[in-house]
Amino acid sequence: MKTVTKSVVTVLFILAFSGICSADDFTFRKTKWGMTPAEVKVSEPLKIAEESEGFIGYKTSVIGKNVFVVYFFIDNQLTRARYVLVDSHSNKTDFITDYEDFKKILIKKYGNPAKDESFWKNDLYKNDYSDWGTAISLGHLIYFSTWSTSNTEINNMLMGENYDISCIVEYSSKNLKKIEKKAQEKKALEAF
Repeated sequence: MKTVTKSVVTVLFILAFSGICSADDFTFRKTKWGMTPAEVKVSEPLKIAEESEGFIGYKTSVIGKNVFVVYFFIDNQLTRARYVLVDSHSNKTDFITDYEDFKKILIKKYGNPAKDESFWKNDLYKNDYSDWGTAISLGHLIYFSTWSTSNTEINNMLMGENYDISCIVEYSSKNLKKIEKKAQEKKALEAF
């Protein structure tokens, strides 16, 4: 009997939720800013790979690349989400292609980026493109591009440190930025 009741409640929740959100309302995948973890779990068809207080993570692939999808919550509200590339390459310069592939799909969806830059913190490897992956892994070279919608900031980033490279596409709520800032300040104050 409990299973039937639980199933009915779940179906009613999904129906109510689907009536509230149209495809245009979504800000990241099938979610929108401010959702609770329970609402995100209902909207995300993937199996949870990792969950802790403040985030839920899933494994999937987008545009043929293996990614970890992470939803971040503050005060039980979805404030930020990201795709983190989990693929690895023996030639670190191949990560530039991954970054560019993400950028191409973002341009198709959101238009040209407001910012599209790369910069060298150390130009030791600048003259040899085949070493640019090494430069990224050392933190010498960083790529980033940004987009903005009415309620979302989108950042595509390629960076590294200690020979590890991170390729991330991050979406963040403009309206819930104050909540994130307060949480960061509280955490900093607790450290002192």
